Amino acid sequence: MRLPVHQQRDIARMHYYDPTQSHRAIARGLALSPNTVGALRKKIVESGLNWNELRDLDDDAWISALDTKDHSIAQRKLAPDWEWVDQQMQADDATLNQVWLEWRAQSPNGIGLTQFCVRYKDWTRAQHIVMRQVHEPGNSLFVDFAGRTVEIRDPNGGPSMYAQIFVAALGYSSLTYIQAVPSQSTEDWIRCHIDCFAYLGGVPEWVVPDNLKAAVLRRTRDEIVINPAYRRCLDYYSTAARPTGVRKPKHKSKAEVAVKIFQRGIMFPLRNHVFFSLEELNTELRKGMEALNRHPFKSMPGSRFERFNEVEKHKLKPLPDSAYELCNWRYRVRAGDDYHVEHGRNHYSVPHTLRGEYVDLRYTATILEIMHRNRRVALHELLKEPGGVSTKDEHRPIAHSRVLEGEPKALLEWATSVGGKTEEMIRYHLESRKDMTNGLKAARRIRSLAHLHGESRIQEVCTYALSLNLTALRSIESIIKQSADKQVPAGENPTNSLPVHENVRGGDYFGVQS
Repeated sequence: MRLPVHQQRDIARMHYYDPTQSHRAIARGLALSPNTVGALRKKIVESGLNWNELRDLDDDAWISALDTKDHSIAQRKLAPDWEWVDQQMQADDATLNQVWLEWRAQSPNGIGLTQFCVRYKDWTRAQHIVMRQVHEPGNSLFVDFAGRTVEIRDPNGGPSMYAQIFVAALGYSSLTYIQAVPSQSTEDWIRCHIDCFAYLGGVPEWVVPDNLKAAVLRRTRDEIVINPAYRRCLDYYSTAARPTGVRKPKHKSKAEVAVKIFQRGIMFPLRNHVFFSLEELNTELRKGMEALNRHPFKSMPGSRFERFNEVEKHKLKPLPDSAYELCNWRYRVRAGDDYHVEHGRNHYSVPHTLRGEYVDLRYTATILEIMHRNRRVALHELLKEPGGVSTKDEHRPIAHSRVLEGEPKALLEWATSVGGKTEEMIRYHLESRKDMTNGLKAARRIRSLAHLHGESRIQEVCTYALSLNLTALRSIESIIKQSADKQVPAGENPTNSLPVHENVRGGDYFGVQS
């Protein structure tokens, strides 16, 4: 199946939301073929999985669960730009055959004459169809930036800032939300949606934006690529974007009307007002927004606010327990051979099996999340100072872990955790010996003995060895092997336990009185 996974997710979400919907109804909302929708819904039913089991799967698991791998090899033949064809047909004596011949000379692998004629006629008929839009409660929220900006002056006499005005309107009740932000960046765009959903107290089934870069990264005849940061925000609220057609203002007429009402009914009365901060502007916008939403309709009873409270509010999906945390994204960042990615002049580790792979970075003010194929593979606290390295032990290869575990710092940390005479013994080998190479080797061996015999046992051995001023590695190994410390009664000096023998010289021999 050649359908991108994110569009498969949209179909599945709509299927589980209302299984009684027809293929055509879902296809119309997603600008897809009903046959494509039907084929995927069949696979969903055959899988026997519910939405909770499907929604958190990464891309690979999703394709495997629904068997939607692209097995096709045939390519769709190239078609012309029908607007260009229409322009050529406006000339006197123009014929479809001649226009096709000229186009086919430039595109020899394109569609044939029959398809050229049929599809051009279909396109021309489609240009003159006007459909009256009927909006169901809770179905669509139309969003856009107003064309005009608002000047915000610097109180200190510096350069002015020009605020962008975000306008959103629900399809059924026309309840309008307005907010001023510094720019049309993805971050400000998402912030507006978060605040708008909070104002509405719920989430619509669809969000209908224009084709600005904050919402749509790329659009072709066959594919719409939603800005991943924007898509993840909408996923968090269990909704999805349904962008309008390019240069199709009628597709978002609610937003267009809301923008005109905002400019004429709210901004015109404020045309002589001088603003010195974004907060001051938003305060005035909220006043105008509330007045607009409570103003009675001209052609129907009630107001936007009344229509919303009576009907549409209860049709919205509930908000999540907490608001979406605003974040930024970096896409296709390559992990180096040292299995680290660079971000903000710092380096963060990923599982060593992903070295050389491309990953996506999602970061907030405190957290860096590393994603690979829509699956989180690493989570780091964001380093504040540049030049730092954050490496998770579980990301290292086994060989690297063993090398690091043998470093003096790691050995001292281990000895400190054991404490007592073990720490004293390890410090002697690492800090007091002149031959540091053999001292490091001895410290590693002592730790290995502790892993083999237990830390409590190595603590006893080190205590016994240091009481006899024994520090050599072979002495420690001999004590463990012979259990020499176990042969000495508790509290008795080992020199007093020597056996009586004629060849053993006593203190009198050396002139020492006992």
